[in-house]
Amino acid sequence: MACYLGVVTKAEARSPLDRTAIVQGALDLLDDVGLDEISTRRLAAHLGVKGPSLYWHFRSMGELRDHMAEALMNAEMPPPDPDPRPEDWREWMAAGARGIRRAAHARRDGARLIAGRRPTPERRATIFPANFARLQASGFGAGDARLAFTTLGRFAVGWALAEQIGVGRTPESDQDFESGLQALLDGFGLRRRGA
Repeated sequence: MACYLGVVTKAEARSPLDRTAIVQGALDLLDDVGLDEISTRRLAAHLGVKGPSLYWHFRSMGELRDHMAEALMNAEMPPPDPDPRPEDWREWMAAGARGIRRAAHARRDGARLIAGRRPTPERRATIFPANFARLQASGFGAGDARLAFTTLGRFAVGWALAEQIGVGRTPESDQDFESGLQALLDGFGLRRRGA
């Protein structure tokens, strides 16, 4: 629940509006009007609230968009493996790239939304270090682990963006995505220690 200088207003205390509801409403609005047409005023009207109430939860539209992108990613990424094996790095990375592409296609302008996002503080503090550690345990140096994640993420988002602004997703595009993904993984495999 949001507050200003430690004081919660009565209206805010009764309000069912929270960060999750705002993000979901913004994603629904994204489908309706597209990324360029989402504004604080339009979102507030869509949610049936006054515009300033959104700022109790998000400091800016940029912060909200970051959380929208993260919600898309969280819904499509494979669940964490409770018992990862170092030799499974390749399939794990491929599943992540496919999840990013699915997330980008999950909503209208999803690829643009994800391409413009900044990782939330929660993601930077938890998911990124765990992912890098997993790749390092699989034989990658710290720099190569970071490069692999960055490259595969940009590949998946860029591919989806080209599909969204081009002819769309086709069986041929799916096959080409898989071929490109495997080529990237082959290249990163050569950079592993002991490969």
